[in-house]
Amino acid sequence: MYTADETSADLVAGYRDWVAQLCQKFSRATGWTVRLVRGTHQETAAPAPTGPGEDFDRRVGVIELLLPTSVDDETRRRASSATRLLVEMIQQVGGSWRDHQKHQAEMITLAEMARAMTSASDGPAAMQVLLEGALKLADVENVSVHLVDVEQRSLSMTGEAFASAPSKLSCSSARPVDVSPWDVRAFSEEQVLINVGVDGRTEAPRWLPERTASAACVAVLGHDGPLGTIWAATRRQGRMARFQLEVLRAVAGQVGVLLERLAVEQESRVDDRVARELKGLSEYHSGERLGILPPGTGFDAVGRCRSRYEVGGDLCEMMPLDDGRTLVAVGDACGHSVQAAFVMTAVRSAMSAVLDDGDVANLSPARMVTRINRALCRVTPGHQFMTCLVGVIDAAKMSFEYCNAGHPLPIVLRQGQCQELETHGMPMGISSDATYSSSEFPLRGNDVVALFSDGVLEAMNSEHELFGTKGVIEALEVSEPTESIEKVMRTIWDSCQEHGDGSAKDDTTLLLLRMEHKSTARGPHHRQLRPREASASATAAAVNSRCS
Repeated sequence: MYTADETSADLVAGYRDWVAQLCQKFSRATGWTVRLVRGTHQETAAPAPTGPGEDFDRRVGVIELLLPTSVDDETRRRASSATRLLVEMIQQVGGSWRDHQKHQAEMITLAEMARAMTSASDGPAAMQVLLEGALKLADVENVSVHLVDVEQRSLSMTGEAFASAPSKLSCSSARPVDVSPWDVRAFSEEQVLINVGVDGRTEAPRWLPERTASAACVAVLGHDGPLGTIWAATRRQGRMARFQLEVLRAVAGQVGVLLERLAVEQESRVDDRVARELKGLSEYHSGERLGILPPGTGFDAVGRCRSRYEVGGDLCEMMPLDDGRTLVAVGDACGHSVQAAFVMTAVRSAMSAVLDDGDVANLSPARMVTRINRALCRVTPGHQFMTCLVGVIDAAKMSFEYCNAGHPLPIVLRQGQCQELETHGMPMGISSDATYSSSEFPLRGNDVVALFSDGVLEAMNSEHELFGTKGVIEALEVSEPTESIEKVMRTIWDSCQEHGDGSAKDDTTLLLLRMEHKSTARGPHHRQLRPREASASATAAAVNSRCS
């Protein structure tokens, strides 16, 4: 008979009904009363046990042969033999049915394990399904998984399944790898088998349940090496069978796939979080408010910043000071992405702090760069430096005072000709004792001042030729004086992009400033110059133009 605890109640009931009907047919055919009863048989008259070595209370029932007392011994003997033959036939059919049900249960277990691998969002829950599946398929009492830490120095039990109530663990769930030679051997072999002797000479590992008689250890492997081990333990004596080891190896492979999938999902969640944070950070990136200047600055400005990654290290700032003076700064931090953005943010914050200190009227670019450099040296190591050009445009004086800390030279376009403003200094953040000086350049109406980072200069074509300062100058000199400053910007930017392949190899910043024309005040009444006076005046204007 099939035991009731190995299948569902509905299947047991159906099987019992089939056996009862078979008993009725046998009774009608032989004239002997044979019936199926539940529980144990209390009489000694020809009981028909359903199988040796099994408890009666775990079975479907017992077949009874009931004969009248008047039946002779020969008839009783023949009836008992026929009944036993019936029982054997039922047991054979029951064994096939039991094997079918066991196979069906294994298929259900495998389906649950597959579903856990593909759809479970909870990693520990999916792990538990795999361990419970290994427990059923391998027919053992305990299965546990032990994972190594990142440094591969210790093993920790992260999941465990029992066939019955959990046994008491005799040690901590975490252990150093060097005290577990079985796990180390499993990393290089297919499996490690442990058989505890009857005399107790061979001891089971302390992290297995008590009274373990036989155990197996199989490695859980990933693409980059071992991730841990799976242990299976049983109280039955003898070596584990081949099919049990095959089950453990298959489950160990599934555990490895699960762990790597969970790791990829975790990395993906981290990447998404970082991307969201960087996107939010990029909204406050330097250069986002270019062009927002109060009236009276005396120039038009247009700029463009493009980071290679979500955030970058290029600085591009314009801040109004006082009396028509405007602070202009363009910088480039060493490195890319978050590291460079950290340096740039530190410089930007230091710049704001210097301006908030007051005494803006006496603040020179050299003094500002000196203070920013000292602040940057306090918060960053020497290899995290920044090149920067800080200048002050004075619209009343028509001058550009600037301090260059290792940054590409600015270019001034005047009447179709370009001029580089030569000056050099050490990048900020290298030495707190560095000294800086300022230079001053006189400006005229319609002058264009171009400030940029090395991302513009280092654009490279297929022949490994840089766009360079030459490319900036050529793009500036082809512009017409009547063109808008925005069109001049597009000309330089597009020329740079066409020179390269269009992809950003570095953070790129370009800032253009065009000075306004200074109108000459004339009285309400003036006389027209005579031809000779007009000629002299034109000559003087030409001389002034050459000298300025």
